[in-house]
Amino acid sequence: MKSKLKKIIKYIIVLLTLLLAALILYSVTVYEKNYPEFSSYSADNTGVKALYLLAKKCGFQVSRYHYPAKFLDEDAVMVSYRPAEMIFNESEEQSGIKNWLDKGNTLVLILDERNAVELWIFELISQTRKWHEVESFGDITATWYGLENGTICVLNSADEFLNENISSSDASIAFIKILMELNNPKVLFNEYYQYMQVPAPNIWHLLGSTGQLVVIQLMLVILLVGVRGWKPFGRVRGDSGMTKRPENEVVKAISGLYQRMRAYPLVLSNYYGYFTTKYGRYLQISGPIQKKAVRTLAECEYYMNTKKISKKELSSIVRRLDRLEIEINGSMQKK
Repeated sequence: MKSKLKKIIKYIIVLLTLLLAALILYSVTVYEKNYPEFSSYSADNTGVKALYLLAKKCGFQVSRYHYPAKFLDEDAVMVSYRPAEMIFNESEEQSGIKNWLDKGNTLVLILDERNAVELWIFELISQTRKWHEVESFGDITATWYGLENGTICVLNSADEFLNENISSSDASIAFIKILMELNNPKVLFNEYYQYMQVPAPNIWHLLGSTGQLVVIQLMLVILLVGVRGWKPFGRVRGDSGMTKRPENEVVKAISGLYQRMRAYPLVLSNYYGYFTTKYGRYLQISGPIQKKAVRTLAECEYYMNTKKISKKELSSIVRRLDRLEIEINGSMQKK
């Protein structure tokens, strides 16, 4: 029965490993093909990969977005370069973008005059605009529109942001300054409007980074259980930590060890050191208890110096020191 269970667990581990590998492979190679123009994946002249890498190099947490707007829930700046009118103007997309902007988010549109007129977003701007502002960065103009909650920034001269032109224009400076003004480290490059679409986020994406980490940890646990069996790694302690013994118990334990070795002078030295360290200040005050203590301690010093003491003499001195300790503690409590 046990061997059969182990086989089942191993099969489960193999299946989960293959599933994880497939998910990772899918997420990495989902668009391993010829990229469309205007995509942040494309390193061709008509791509904007240089813009994506520039934002990443400047310290922003850049990522790409492949899903309909209704799945937007991140507090991030979304960058859309020349969105395809056919997709961007869909009623479902309009609703998703509106809801996302209503949460106080910012949309950065990089457009040119040829496609700006056809986009529904300008109708929304004309209806809900609260303020607007224009900034110039060399040959690039940024127009800000403040809506009821969200913000839209429109950058013109879209051709200047392409890979083939960005190094010789003011587009890179304008783009980074805009992101810095927004002061949001998360930047999404929208690929959904470049026809690089996924109908809905996959399971791995929905889990998020925290969920993905939990899944990996669970798989490691299952792997360890399958390989080693359900056994504790190391010995199990009865208590949660080291139990500290009271100081006098430690002294007695050490003294007991010395007695078994018949090292009676060392036993006496151990008791003497403990007593004088703990009650040294108290003994400096004159009184009847102090006088008895001084006599007993003087006797201890004599035996320690001569290094000759019998078990009977040692027991007598230890009992007297114990009684003195009780008397001292009692007098200290009264005070």
